[in-house]
Amino acid sequence: MTTYPGGGRIDAAQDALQRHAVSSADGRCVSCGTLGPCREHERAMKVFKLSLRLPKRIPGATRPELIGARRVGGPTLLRAR
Repeated sequence: MTTYPGGGRIDAAQDALQRHAVSSADGRCVSCGTLGPCREHERAMKVFKLSLRLPKRIPGATRPELIGARRVGGPTLLRAR
């Protein structure tokens, strides 16, 4: 098994990003309601910046349905014709 330095911090930062995503509807943190990215979100992003890694994307975390966004395409888009 491979061990990565800072793995625990990266996991904690990923959890923080999931909880403190910025809503597509009003630009506020979905957890604490702060306009724009809150302090927790900024701290988590700093962990990823310093580790030279990208956070995992979580579909729907920003609640795009609040602005009428809907999924288009999908697996059929990638099928050969």
